[in-house]
Amino acid sequence: MSKSLKISVGLLLLILPALGAEEHTSLQALRALVATENNFSRASVEHGIRDSFLQFFADDSIIFAPEPKKKKKFYANYEHKGRKLIWRPIFATIANSADLGVTTGPWEIKSSASDDTSVAFGQFVSIWKRQPEKSWKVIVDVGIDNPQAEKPPGEAELSPPNEVLQSEDVDLARRALENAEIAFAKALTEDEGGAIVTWASNDIRVFRENAFPVVGKTAAKLMLNSDTAKMMRASSGGGMSASADLAYQYGAYSADRMNVTERGYFLSIWKAERNGA
Repeated sequence: MSKSLKISVGLLLLILPALGAEEHTSLQALRALVATENNFSRASVEHGIRDSFLQFFADDSIIFAPEPKKKKKFYANYEHKGRKLIWRPIFATIANSADLGVTTGPWEIKSSASDDTSVAFGQFVSIWKRQPEKSWKVIVDVGIDNPQAEKPPGEAELSPPNEVLQSEDVDLARRALENAEIAFAKALTEDEGGAIVTWASNDIRVFRENAFPVVGKTAAKLMLNSDTAKMMRASSGGGMSASADLAYQYGAYSADRMNVTERGYFLSIWKAERNGA
């Protein structure tokens, strides 16, 4: 049996099948992460956007606004002007080491707490890191806009880590990730869409501005089939779990599309999976 790394790019996520009914330690940690995300959302409604984000974000956290920047710099003079931000997680996963996790889901914002009508909608992707005192804090946060959904989201999907990977050599796993990132970056320079589909898991989630998330490799292929741009990426940060089975990278990109250069920012999330397991 061999281990491979799969990516969910562009704000991507890999979903792994859940384990059995037995409550594993990793599943307990995953439930704690989702509970923290829900507490964060409630705090935003009760105490406002600025105060809640300062409470649940790590001191060195990064937000995309739209470029990656330090949270402290962004929220130093932030005014929420009475707006009400509401969100909920619909997917969450965690590393075997229970020190790094990912959540994503829909958000909406209202002009005021008394307003019944939302004025904007979108999706968020948050990367969480467990702190020395065992609390969870956001270390990277990205949001995109999309139209209003026709129906409310379903229940949150919890995707525990593949505990078979706990026996893997961490140093080998780290090197595998480094090699995967190098190979993926090279493939992007030749064919962006093809590279993403090649390195994607079967349950990839692709997030792009002003569009609903695309879930699954088949849907991603349909979306990206005609995207043959040549993309160059410059990483400005990233991290990896202690168990080396969950990692992320973010930075800036430029892509040549029909003689027009597009520039923007990316977040890629990698998760190890085992072939033949």
